[in-house]
Amino acid sequence: MVAHSLSMLQFKVDLNPKDLHILMWFGYLPRYSTKMLKLVRWIPPICDFSLNVDGACKGNPGECGGGGCIRDSQGNVHMAFSHFYGVGTSMIAEVRALYDGLRLATSSGYKLSTIHYDSQVLVNSICEKKMLSWRSYRWWREVVSLIREPALMSHVYRETNQLADALANFAVKDKCNKVFRGVHNLPYSCKGPITIDKSGLLNVRLL
Repeated sequence: MVAHSLSMLQFKVDLNPKDLHILMWFGYLPRYSTKMLKLVRWIPPICDFSLNVDGACKGNPGECGGGGCIRDSQGNVHMAFSHFYGVGTSMIAEVRALYDGLRLATSSGYKLSTIHYDSQVLVNSICEKKMLSWRSYRWWREVVSLIREPALMSHVYRETNQLADALANFAVKDKCNKVFRGVHNLPYSCKGPITIDKSGLLNVRLL
């Protein structure tokens, strides 16, 4: 009965010897889900500019912030931002970061051809126009109004969004609201991700 109940179960991690011995005593040989490696990298826009944004929250709720950057087809950073939001939830940080990035691009006159985000939930929410949380409604509503073409939204893996992630974490650490023009004044933690993305180096993603 135990073996039949567990016949469709797959373990994500290896069992310790004691648990493995007990399961085998009941006649069940554990199966483990296979993991695949995928090589990913940041893909520059074919034309115009791309926006990468990310939110960071140290605890949920906790201190949160957002960051993002606007880059051209050569990988050059034209503008970036790092904003501190105070205490909030992770979803508020994600939505506010996207709103700040879109507002920065619009006010500065940059035409976006792609918007990259590593939150699949938020990307689906914007494309389907289904609000996730009433706490973030005020910013979510503005985001929907700023994105005229939801098709511009694209979900990417976290490994290809490291520059925006570094800017968001810098905002929480420094508790700052900063806008950077060009690459020279960006925080030191952003130098590595910029180099990796611009050179086209691949990152390993475990699926």
